[in-house]
Amino acid sequence: MVDFQERLAAAISASDYSGRVFELSTEAGLGKKTLYNILHNKDLAASGKGPGIFGMARVAELLGVSLDYLVNGQHHPAESLSTPEARVLHHASIALSAQSISVERNLSVDALLRRFAKSGGVAGGFLEWADYCDTYAAANPTDDTLTVLDVGEKSLSAITMGRPDPELLQTALSEVPDNDLKRSWVRDYSSTSTGTPHVSIQTLNVQMPNHPVRVKMDFFRVLLPVTGGKFGPSILNFSLLIV
Repeated sequence: MVDFQERLAAAISASDYSGRVFELSTEAGLGKKTLYNILHNKDLAASGKGPGIFGMARVAELLGVSLDYLVNGQHHPAESLSTPEARVLHHASIALSAQSISVERNLSVDALLRRFAKSGGVAGGFLEWADYCDTYAAANPTDDTLTVLDVGEKSLSAITMGRPDPELLQTALSEVPDNDLKRSWVRDYSSTSTGTPHVSIQTLNVQMPNHPVRVKMDFFRVLLPVTGGKFGPSILNFSLLIV
């Protein structure tokens, strides 16, 4: 952890933000004193106190270094992708770029709802955005958990997990200890299964394994009931990062 703080301090000193840590923190979308507190927090290694991974990705971008360098000391991301944890960090570091690409392709909540209305809820109407969505089975109110059918290569789930792995996502959802949360998911998906799109703002706050960084993010979740396609009646989940 000390190495992480030392590399962050060195990167700041070597950048145009030298002596302007408060300004850097603000321009990265963080609180004015957030970076200062990160640099001077002796308990940063404690679980639950690490900085958010997407906030640090923005800091790294402004400093002209990679997130992998700040966390692992790796100057070349390709050299640090041998473990699942490192792959998650690499994917997270490009999350903002992926979000930018989404915007360029006019992927937004409004665009998704418009496309749903125009396509009549046919899965084929979303092929150009398929990489950004996860697909779930239609849900019933009595289900214990959700059933994952597919994970898009550029979906927020894939970015967070480090790879588009339906089995990994299924395990993560099934093992959530908060039964009230799981029931709320089932309610949302079962309601969507009746033919009505569902839009909400969701929050994720998860400690990265063996790293000082947490995945902390807010995102729009758009659930769309679709027919056709290789899965038949199903639900598309487009989770769009709020930056």
